Amino acid sequence: MIGRGALPGFLAAQGTVQRPDPDSGTGRRVGPVDLTHWGLDGRADAELLVLSPISRVAHGAVSRRRIREGMAGDPAMIGAMLPPFAAAEASVRGVTMAADSMGFRPLFHSAPGGGPAVMSTSALVAGRAIGAGPDDVAVAVQSLLGWQLGQRTLSAGISKLSPGHVATLGADGVRVTGAEFEEPAEIGLADAVSEAVELLRTSLEALLDDHPDAVLQLTGGQDSRLLLSAVHPARRRGLRALTLAVPGSGDVAMASQLAARFGLEHQVRELDGLDGVDPADAWDEVCEAARALDGMADPIAFAALALTERGTDAPVRISGLGGEVARGFYYVGVVRDRTYTRRDSERLAAWRMFANESVEHGMLDEEFAAWARETAVDEVDRALRGGGAEWYRATDALYLRHRMQRWAGATDTAADYERILINPMLDARFLDIATRLAPHDKAGSRFLGQLQMALDPELGRLPLEGRLAPQAYAHPTARTAVSDAAGRAGRLARKALQRLNRGNRAPAGGDTLAGLVVAYWRAHPEVVAPLARGPFVRADWIADVLARRIEPRPSSVAFATNLLVAAGSDAPDGALARPEEERKMRR
Repeated sequence: MIGRGALPGFLAAQGTVQRPDPDSGTGRRVGPVDLTHWGLDGRADAELLVLSPISRVAHGAVSRRRIREGMAGDPAMIGAMLPPFAAAEASVRGVTMAADSMGFRPLFHSAPGGGPAVMSTSALVAGRAIGAGPDDVAVAVQSLLGWQLGQRTLSAGISKLSPGHVATLGADGVRVTGAEFEEPAEIGLADAVSEAVELLRTSLEALLDDHPDAVLQLTGGQDSRLLLSAVHPARRRGLRALTLAVPGSGDVAMASQLAARFGLEHQVRELDGLDGVDPADAWDEVCEAARALDGMADPIAFAALALTERGTDAPVRISGLGGEVARGFYYVGVVRDRTYTRRDSERLAAWRMFANESVEHGMLDEEFAAWARETAVDEVDRALRGGGAEWYRATDALYLRHRMQRWAGATDTAADYERILINPMLDARFLDIATRLAPHDKAGSRFLGQLQMALDPELGRLPLEGRLAPQAYAHPTARTAVSDAAGRAGRLARKALQRLNRGNRAPAGGDTLAGLVVAYWRAHPEVVAPLARGPFVRADWIADVLARRIEPRPSSVAFATNLLVAAGSDAPDGALARPEEERKMRR
């Protein structure tokens, strides 16, 4: 039931549910609950399951004893752990689970009250335990976004634990507690820069003390530049750095210049890991990636990167993920406070969210496709409303509490079991600073530019890959405004062309890997047969793919793979198949 590719984790169940096979993990009774865990090795004992490969805060590692104390009575301490982090505690009352403040390490639970009750690190495992079918709204959202919004999963009746919340499974079923989102008090730009400088320097110093062989993921962009700037100059010479050579990117040239200038030990990794992969191995890799991602992010992109990085000597990786939340990822135009309507939500969804990972036109059942688009826009609008009534603050919350939580959280968690990723800018204090900043202080990378100049003016005067030097954004002039306007115009033009051509942007290696997967389908058509019997994908589209009349794009192959993995290969007709009347009622 757990299946190859499932990340190390647990299932806690109360009531009549499908439990894992005895060989699937270590099982025991905990008060009123059956607890099974697998793959956790030294991170599990009689009371505590540590559900992440690394446990630390900005100033250093956190002991198991301190984690146990936090689980027993200090949930805020668990929330302050550097994402992705989660833990579960077993006691005579049952099982309690808690995650970091971003909910980056995904945890899942059944609905409180009534019916079989489960909690797990895997939505797929939890869904199969209670015999759940697919959630139509989640499928609709994923067909357009490629990831999920809010706390939905592909399994009906299974939700992701909200960031900063705690769930307990006991004799009375599932109980969830935690504070809801509140708009934070604003912070001034100067104070934000000062606090962020202290935090990043403390974090990098402690990180390199604990892991002197850690490798900095170095690109030509702003976020890894900030992390390098936070490293004391005396520690830069000999610091290990890694750059992935992505076709069409200037990252390698820029990173190489920085490495030479500061004496870094620089490694460049070509995206050549797909050479010699046969279709059967490609299909196995992509299915394993889909299981690791719980079917809720792009398994093509994840598998392509995993194959490329296989064999890379980088057990602890310092990543710049998180800087996006501090520069207004979804901002366009002049930034000043304003309200918004559903039309604004729809425009944002169409231009910035649906363009890259949506499935191709003609893949989905026509009735479902029309319903799915309206439903997905409604879900985007609902997510924005949860972030407040002001447009730019709402888009910040959408990025941080939805895109980062559901897309980056899933992929970072899965990658963490291959190599340890440490993201200093995901620290709860850094995110608090970014959230409290006024939008106009984040727009145009103003905050990050000033943070760069405060950390290291020399690095701040060097241009970024394809962009001006950070000092230009720290104190913008007319030239900065013109350059940014030109850059935005170019991006909008590319988006417009993308929409016109009904195309999207494949991940690095995605075209090759998707082609290998489709080759496997054509040699083994029974693999995709459940899709043709289900309510979402057109049977004639499947037939056209198998007959080579259609070469599907990577986003469609990723979506199809996620549906198949979510359905479960052990289901005789595939869990996608459902009576027509039940489907209509659920919509």
